[in-house]
Amino acid sequence: MKDIIVWAIHTPAGTIVLMTAVLAMFAKKGSALHRKAGSYFTISMLVMLISGIAAAYLKNSIGDMMLGALVMYTVFTAWLTVHNKKNETGLLEVTALIWVVSFAFTAFAISMGWREEEAPFTYLIWGGLAICFALGDIRNLYHSGLSGTERIIRHVSRIGFSLVWAALAFTDKIVKMMGANLKNMQEEQLLLIVAIPTMLILITILYWIIQILFFSRENFARYDGPTG
Repeated sequence: MKDIIVWAIHTPAGTIVLMTAVLAMFAKKGSALHRKAGSYFTISMLVMLISGIAAAYLKNSIGDMMLGALVMYTVFTAWLTVHNKKNETGLLEVTALIWVVSFAFTAFAISMGWREEEAPFTYLIWGGLAICFALGDIRNLYHSGLSGTERIIRHVSRIGFSLVWAALAFTDKIVKMMGANLKNMQEEQLLLIVAIPTMLILITILYWIIQILFFSRENFARYDGPTG
């Protein structure tokens, strides 16, 4: 059952995620193509994550379930940021905040030995990231939603975080299709299959953040209506 979920749902959805992400990143921001690609990206990402969490549950992998839950939160809040109008928040934002705070407490509990896991320090890092996201959510709710470049930066940074993990999951599937294992691969293979694609995504996201903050602030400040 797990393999059926992975290869029939999870992997095809992940392929659509990467294709639509490329379209969204290079399409004109705010255009119909950008909005449509972003919508397909969000839907396929959620399908990929839900199926991934289901597969992780079947193989009793707490780590994969936790990571899926965190990335699902970042995808959802990235979409929600641009789906709403400027200075608009509601029940969904409160729900997302409760979700990520609950995640943080669970991650910290696991890191302190609530469950026996191979790398408890990883959960400590995830819990710290969740707290940072929660602080951003509290600020967003306090201001009744963000506007202008702050709103776009929130969207881009959360999409970037989600996309990095999607790329890592996709490369992991490629490695497994090759009959290999990341832990046993040579450094040259890891660089080609994992490190380079991940760095390209990080560089692209960083490029857009710098572009928004320093070179196109006035243009992006105009995107205050719902764009997704």
